[in-house]
Amino acid sequence: MFYTMAACNGQIGESFMHIYDLSVRVDEDKDITVHTNLDDVSRIEYEVLGEGALIIDGRAYGVVSGAVVPVKAKLGKLEAEFKIYVEKDEVEVKGSLFEPIEIENIPALKERDDFIMGADISSIVEVLKRGGKFYDPEGRRTSIFKLLRDAGVNYIRIRLWNDPKAPDGTPYGGGNNDLEVAKRIGRLARAFGMKILLNFHYSDFWADPGKQIIPKAWASYTDSEQIKNALYEFTYQSLIAMEAAGAKADMVQIGNEITPGLITQGVSDYSDISDPKKYSLDADVSGSVKNLANYLKYINAGLAAARAANEEILTMIHIDRGGNNSLAVEYFGRLISAGVDFDIIGLSYYVFYHGEFRHFEANIRDLAERFGKKVVVAETSYGFTNAPIANAAHILTEAYHGYPLNVEGQARMIRDVIKATVNLPNDLGLGIFYWEPAWLPVPNAGWAGAGTPGTWANQALFSYEGIALPSLDVFKKK
Repeated sequence: MFYTMAACNGQIGESFMHIYDLSVRVDEDKDITVHTNLDDVSRIEYEVLGEGALIIDGRAYGVVSGAVVPVKAKLGKLEAEFKIYVEKDEVEVKGSLFEPIEIENIPALKERDDFIMGADISSIVEVLKRGGKFYDPEGRRTSIFKLLRDAGVNYIRIRLWNDPKAPDGTPYGGGNNDLEVAKRIGRLARAFGMKILLNFHYSDFWADPGKQIIPKAWASYTDSEQIKNALYEFTYQSLIAMEAAGAKADMVQIGNEITPGLITQGVSDYSDISDPKKYSLDADVSGSVKNLANYLKYINAGLAAARAANEEILTMIHIDRGGNNSLAVEYFGRLISAGVDFDIIGLSYYVFYHGEFRHFEANIRDLAERFGKKVVVAETSYGFTNAPIANAAHILTEAYHGYPLNVEGQARMIRDVIKATVNLPNDLGLGIFYWEPAWLPVPNAGWAGAGTPGTWANQALFSYEGIALPSLDVFKKK
């Protein structure tokens, strides 16, 4: 679609400001062209008169396909008006995936304005870069951030890797979640009124129960004090940089699924981190739970850095195996006995990894009652189909524990997790985060570098074409 660009004039005496209309796509930002003889156009104040577009850091951002959005601009005494045209993009919505479903009403949600309905969309920059598009239930292209916010999402979780590139500069993929990517996601989340959980992996690539690989920049360190200091600085400086970029974090994770410990392994070659040959770090530097002194040292350093950057930030320690009560009690009991000062018990719960729902429900209730700490389900998800699709290789291919692998089963599974969490005693269930609901199966946006498949497309809350599924409404507090 093409538009005639018109100069919109403001002039007082010799001073003038002209701003041209501009066209932008949904989830694309573009510079606003300003002609003026005044200094520092960054001081221009914009008033956007509609929800179809935003202005973020002086750039126009498309929100709703086909919108024509008037904008008023002011620089000193000069005023000008212009329009943002959002390129039209629509698809036909048809098929059984989009038939209405019942989503359970949970009365306790009405009393919990603080309850977190969160989503981890750490892959979103890469998905959009590679051609991913998102559509509302009527088929109109709409910003993924607006779609999530309007569905009830109030918190965005962002993973952060130290340096997700090979020594020769080749990105590792999987979202390429360095600080610049985190800042971009965070700025957009803030612009749409959502809070931010920053998830430090303390690794250059995926960290989880199977791998906690030391970042390449720290790999030569031979003393735990060096790693502690580096971890502190990375945490502190990252949070300060996020805030300076307009993406201040409200919550922080000190590590991701650190069930085995924090920084426990090395690799001989960082050029292909997608299939690393791992080895256990020497006891002098390993943060394994078996090396208790280092393990606590690293966790405490991260917590101290987070609070130094923002004394009001909420802090989480996150492990997997949300259905394993004996492990969770031992793990968090050890931290609490050692005097580790953190706010939130974080758990991953995937019914296809961590067992029956009843075990998860009993576990979080016991943890809340036993330790009196807030509980967050930091990761959960379920599938809406097992149909194959190009550029994807599904992890989840069959139904588990009574939840059918369809849109209704997906919604019911997540609503059950929400219900169990919000109904914890004394409002100790703080919220849940759905993991990667927008990871579409677009080429070259897989779990690692170009050519690797996506593994989460059938667990998204959008069809393979990016159309919002009825299950997206699980986040609504109705």
